[in-house]
Amino acid sequence: MKSLSPHRFVCSAVAAAVLLAAGGCQTSGVQPSAGGPGTPTLAGAQPAPLTPAEQQMRQDSDRFNKTVIGGVATGAAIGAGVGLLAALLSGGNSKDARNAAIGGAVIGGIAGGVDGYVTAKKEQAGRSEIRTLQAAAADVRQDNQKLQAFLDSSNTVLAEGKSRLAALQGDVAARRVSAQQAEEARKREEQNIASMNATLAQAKKTRDQYAQAAQQISNSPQNRRDIDAEIANMNKNIGQLEGNIAEYNRALAVSRA
Repeated sequence: MKSLSPHRFVCSAVAAAVLLAAGGCQTSGVQPSAGGPGTPTLAGAQPAPLTPAEQQMRQDSDRFNKTVIGGVATGAAIGAGVGLLAALLSGGNSKDARNAAIGGAVIGGIAGGVDGYVTAKKEQAGRSEIRTLQAAAADVRQDNQKLQAFLDSSNTVLAEGKSRLAALQGDVAARRVSAQQAEEARKREEQNIASMNATLAQAKKTRDQYAQAAQQISNSPQNRRDIDAEIANMNKNIGQLEGNIAEYNRALAVSRA
């Protein structure tokens, strides 16, 4: 059997790595544990546990942050390792190994991000544009479902937070709690808002990546109609999440008035 050259070995292995990495994860956001640090309450009291809705929202955030398109970001690191391995397997010296590692990192870097996602989808679809678009649309739909789940749980968290803040405002007015105690209590709401903002940032990044990928796959708006519809739905969910964050921030500001 004819052996592959180091360069061809790197390219083939990186392509396979990108396909595997497409199912990888990205995790971000504020995710305190129930009853632990990061769940502030009135000074001197035991930390308040997260409500079921707050726990669910953090779980939904973690699930959404593991986007399909985001998993290819490890392409450069994988490429460097594969390049080094290729040089060593081919009997190269230390200089060859170093150059192969650098070359692999470049290849992996090019294969990372949106370019890597598009390449992986095309390979999976046998270079068919229609099948590539269908596969990409299915990925957007999957991430949309996870974003919708986060949006649903954030709706409940928002309602709970507004209720707590209204009660807190009354307690401050009646001098049942001090200004310092009230600020400690508000930290809980600030963390909820931070979690929403982190997921919002990831959602916007994911939407933009899918939009770029769709343009790279096809120049035909007619062929892109399904994936464009899914991207539009994601954008609608993003708008609703922005509304929740704005409403939560307004309630927080009113509680300080």
